[in-house]
Amino acid sequence: MASARCLWGSSSPANTMCDTDLLNLDPLPVQVLQNQEWESLYRFSHFNPIQTQVFHTFFHTDNNVLVGAPTGSGKTVMAELAFFRVFKHSPSTKVMVLCYLVVVWLVYDTGCLV
Repeated sequence: MASARCLWGSSSPANTMCDTDLLNLDPLPVQVLQNQEWESLYRFSHFNPIQTQVFHTFFHTDNNVLVGAPTGSGKTVMAELAFFRVFKHSPSTKVMVLCYLVVVWLVYDTGCLV
């Protein structure tokens, strides 16, 4: 399957759709972390398909990544992979996580966003 890369130049982002196809990969075992302490944090033996697909980018590169995936798809674990990379290369480094959360209530009877 081909993956899509989105680059917005003169075209409007509103007119651009990008998705990356989920590849049919064998799930990676948590042992790929090669650190028993990190491996023991997980109650599962293998990363899920999305985590498997992004593992290399998060754990072996300094690339910026944007992941848009449904609730429960394992995005927190993906972020932890990036933290582990930082800890592996700079053990005394601290990581700060900033989460931006917007809660929007949709009022169906009036059609207004509150």
